[in-house]
Amino acid sequence: MAASCGTSAWRRFLVLGVVALNVGVVGLATSSGSTTSSGSTTASSPGVRLAAGPLPTLEPIFPSESPSPKPSAKPAGPAIAPPQDRWALLVGITNYRSPVHDTVAGAQDVGVVRDTLLRSGWRADQIRVLTDGAATGRALQDGLSWLASRSTGSTFSLFHYSGHVKQRNGHEYLWPVDNAFYSDTSLTNAIKALRGTSWTSIAGCEAAGFNDGLASSKRLFTGSSGVTEKSYEYPQWQMSVWTGVLWDQGLRDRAGDTNGDGKVSVQEAFRWGAPRAATITKNQRPHGPQNPEMAGGSGALRLDAPIVG
Repeated sequence: MAASCGTSAWRRFLVLGVVALNVGVVGLATSSGSTTSSGSTTASSPGVRLAAGPLPTLEPIFPSESPSPKPSAKPAGPAIAPPQDRWALLVGITNYRSPVHDTVAGAQDVGVVRDTLLRSGWRADQIRVLTDGAATGRALQDGLSWLASRSTGSTFSLFHYSGHVKQRNGHEYLWPVDNAFYSDTSLTNAIKALRGTSWTSIAGCEAAGFNDGLASSKRLFTGSSGVTEKSYEYPQWQMSVWTGVLWDQGLRDRAGDTNGDGKVSVQEAFRWGAPRAATITKNQRPHGPQNPEMAGGSGALRLDAPIVG
């Protein structure tokens, strides 16, 4: 019995030990992990128990919106020469030295051109005028040099001449008061020396002959007659025919506003005036009518807002 009793006690001791060991293992597992709400186990640092609780609600993360694109800048309009960037040399001769006969209205033409410029916002101190006795060959050359010296890439320059023209050996010559002729080649070189944009306006016989390579997209040229034609004056107007229809009526009086927009471009005035000049002079004998010519330029040229770029 005693033996039996000892064996039973021993067995009880062993069972209790196994139970205790199992409890210790379960406790170890419990202290080294945590159970998620779905029952799975997550690892943690030994001896640290993670607090149980619901998962935090996370806000969705979106990439930041790109800034709205700025509206593209409107293309810049054409560059306009303001009054301080407009320069003119005007030459006209009525009273020549003997034995050269006078014109009817060379100097008066210049007065009409100058007044038209002033009405278009040009500055009086930037318009050089040479008439009659002041319109010598030297003064003409100096005036063209002055015009070139004032020019820049953003200026608009005008050269106008009203007077006799000499035609000789296939060339045309401006006829200053002192008979110091100025050739078409010299005029072309002088105009080409101008920077920016320019208009050369000739009112004289065989005027188109002065376009000796002068015209270009930057250089507008107008002549009162073809290279084999005479140009005429209108005594009742006290102007040359061409200055009367182009400058006085077409530009100054705005009769050349053919599209009715309230503005007159030189090209509009030319297209309006050229056939009128031909009609007025159609019965002239023996030389026949004058037919004005235009060449070069780019776009519509307005004297109140000359485009230079």
